[in-house]
Formats: sequence, C-alpha cells, structure tokens
Amino acid sequence: MFEEIKTLGKHTLIYGSGIFLGKAISFFMIPLYTHFLSPKDYGVLELLDLTGYIISYFLVLGLNEATLRYYSYYDDPKDKNAVISTNIIFILFYASVFVFFLFNFSDTFSKHIFGSELYKPLFALLFISLLFNSVNNICTTTLRAQQRSVYYTALSITKVILAISLNIYFVALLKLGVKGILYSTIITSGLLGFYLIFTILSQVKFSFQISYLIKMLKYGLPFIPTEIAMFILNWSDRYFLRIYNTVESIGIYALAYKIAMIIVVLVTHPFNLVWAAYMFEIEKKQNSKELYARIATYYMFVLTLIGLFLCVYAKEIITIIAPPSYLKAYKVIPLLVMSMIFMTSVAVLRTGILVTRKTSYLPIMVGLAAIINIFLNFLLIPKYEIEGAAIATAISFFVRAFGIYLISQWLYSIPFEYSRIFKLILAAIIIFEISSLFSIDSLSLASVIKSSILCLFPTILYILKFLPTAETTFLKNRLRLLHHLVLQNSKKYF
Repeated sequence: MFEEIKTLGKHTLIYGSGIFLGKAISFFMIPLYTHFLSPKDYGVLELLDLTGYIISYFLVLGLNEATLRYYSYYDDPKDKNAVISTNIIFILFYASVFVFFLFNFSDTFSKHIFGSELYKPLFALLFISLLFNSVNNICTTTLRAQQRSVYYTALSITKVILAISLNIYFVALLKLGVKGILYSTIITSGLLGFYLIFTILSQVKFSFQISYLIKMLKYGLPFIPTEIAMFILNWSDRYFLRIYNTVESIGIYALAYKIAMIIVVLVTHPFNLVWAAYMFEIEKKQNSKELYARIATYYMFVLTLIGLFLCVYAKEIITIIAPPSYLKAYKVIPLLVMSMIFMTSVAVLRTGILVTRKTSYLPIMVGLAAIINIFLNFLLIPKYEIEGAAIATAISFFVRAFGIYLISQWLYSIPFEYSRIFKLILAAIIIFEISSLFSIDSLSLASVIKSSILCLFPTILYILKFLPTAETTFLKNRLRLLHHLVLQNSKKYF
C-alpha cells in the first residue's frame, strides 16, 4: 500500500513544486495588481475571466478528461499516439472556427455583462486568448497522460515567469490595466501552445481517427453540463453582485476568493494532475478500495491543514497584500475556505463514479447544487452582499459533495476512514475557535499568537489518536532515520 501512495506522492510533489513556485510568484504579484488596479478594475477583470471560463468549456468539449481516460485505456503505443494526435488536431480546427464566430458578438457580450459596449475591445482580446489557451490545455493534458511530470512542471514554471514578466511590463510600466493583462495572456499562451503542438505532433506522428474522436466525445461531453453547473456554483455570485451591489464589491470578493483558492492551487490541482490518471491504475489492484480510502484520508488532512492556516491568518494576509480599500475581504475568507474544502473533497469522493465510467451521474448532483446556489444568491446577496455570496457558495458546495458521495458509494463502495476524518475536522474547528478569541491590531503580535495556537493542531490530533498504530510506527521509523542522517552529517562537517 505504501508503495502506491509513494508513487502518487512523488508525482504530486513534482507537479506541486512547479505549481507552488508559479502560484507563489503570482501570489506575491497580487500587491502589484491591487495597487495598479482599483477594486472596480479588479471586478472588470474578474467578470472577463469568468466569461472566458464558461466559453472554454465549449471550446474543449471535455476532451481533457477523455485524453486521460483513453490514453490509459489502450496498451498499444500506436493507439495511445492516435488518441493524442486526434485530440490536438480536432481542438486546433474546432476552436479556431468557434473563436472566429465569437468575434462577431464582442459588442453583445460587453452590453449584456457590463451594461455598456465600451468593453468590446477587451472581449475581442479575451476570445483570442481563449483560442491559444484551449490548444495549450489539450497539449499539457497530453503530458499529464504520459506522466511526464518533470517536463510539465518545467513548462509551467517557464509559462508563469514569462506571464509575470509581461504583466509587470504592461501593467506597472505601460499602465495598460486590464488590457495589459490580456496582452500578457495572449503572448504567453500563444508561444507555449505553438511550441507544444509542434513538439508533440512530431513525436506521435500525424493521425486523425474519427472513431476515437467519437468515443472520447461520448466520454467527455457529459463533463460540459457538469462544468457549467460548477461555474454557477463557483462564479455566478459575481454577476449577482454586479446587479445588486457594485463592481467594486466584485473586486473585494474576488480577492477573498483568490486567497481561499490557494487550497486548490497548492493541493487539489497538483493532486488531480496525477490522480486523474493514476486512479485507474489503482483500480487494477486487489486492495484498490483500501488504497482509495487511505489516500482520501491523507488528501483531506492536507486540505484541512492548508485551509486552517488561511482561516487563522485571513486578516493578516489581506493587510499585507492589499491596500485598506480591500480589507473587508478577510471577513468572508473562512466561509470561502470551507467552500473550497467541500468543492475539492469531490476529487476523492467521486472515485466510484469515474472508475465505473458512470460520468452521466455527475451533472445531476452538480446541477441540483447549482439550482440551490442561484436561489440562495437571489435570497442572500441583496441583503448580506459578499457575506451572503459566501454563505450561498458554502451551502451549495456541501450539497454537491454529499450528493456525489452518496451516488459514488452506491456504484462502488469505498470504506472511507470516517473516524479519522471526523477527528481531523474536530481538531481544526477547535484551533480556529481558539484563534477567533483574539482580536489584535498589531500585525506582528497577532502573527506570533496565532502561530502558537496553530502549533497545537498536531498535539490535538495526537490526543485524539488520529494516527493508527501502523502509521505511527512508520512515522517514528522515518524520524529516527532522519535523525540518524542528521547526526552523521553533523559529525562529518563539525
């Protein structure tokens, strides 16, 4: 069991290191953006990004997920190469036609989303960036399917460094605002996309198999309504805030959401890059269900640990990275962190649905949660503004996670370690409640006190006997080995 977890952990660590470095750089760029972009500009950028997200679902047609599934499904290298080549060729042609069609409606998008046609040029730039991103994404998915984690990570870091450099140039030096960020996206995605197309197609050879494409579309298309419902769950509250509040409130809420999304960036994104393909390898093993359960516990532990840190330090984080006009954002971070944990837990809760290939069930619960989210947005946002949006998001994601869990267990029952997960959640709640008792204006003093409180987390887990005997023994042995190596090195150099 430990060998499989070790393999998963190794690739996750490689992916995660690249993502962490890239997102860490992006995170430290937030002060630049919040100082050069007003809350209103930040809100405009958020609405543009969200519109791009939902359009991208129709550009890719679920073929990212289908690539991962069918690349591992076939054993013959010729079939694997045909899967890759077919997807890339199809996306390149289809996305180009789709984006050309969208250009004619730039003014319509601007009018309906912002209530004015002044933003038409921004939508035109957005559509160009979507074309390059769709090609880029299908190519990087190929690298994930091939488990080329080091190469993928190197490209990701290169992309982030280039994007950040261009953002500094366009936003800070040329002061182009939102338009400058779109220029940066187009250049970065375009360069990387063309490089990957040439590199991958030269390796797998040109091949287009319509029969493979039909199979993959059949597998991937059910993800579209799921993704649309997920869009509603994640992002529809921004449109409600524009209607019932202001674009400035969208900017403040978007910053809080970005902080909460650190969980996705640091944990779920790198984990899914490996898990999306590796779960099907585990399916072939005799102890697959036990492996799924143990991995789920470790995954929830890391989610909870990062989430607890963000909740405890919410006010301090906002104070450091943004001017006072954004300070209100810290109040909704705990609710949004809870939402992210509900959302990302689905990565392991839906395992039964995916291994049984019953993906048509996913849109059902996600759609139900999306309907609930719209209702709650109508009910809560006019009165409670960004706090209402955060509450609606948390409730909706819980409904989605619980529903997917029930269906997945019905299809393929996994003996999750419920007792350990409960102890984990209980310990996190205790730590957060203790930290909430302290309201200190001094940034340095607050950081010291909250750090001391966070150190109690492993102690509480130990008291609750979170680790079973086998894992405790394994951990102690590893610590002894580490201690022995440290002593040896100390004697060598001193």
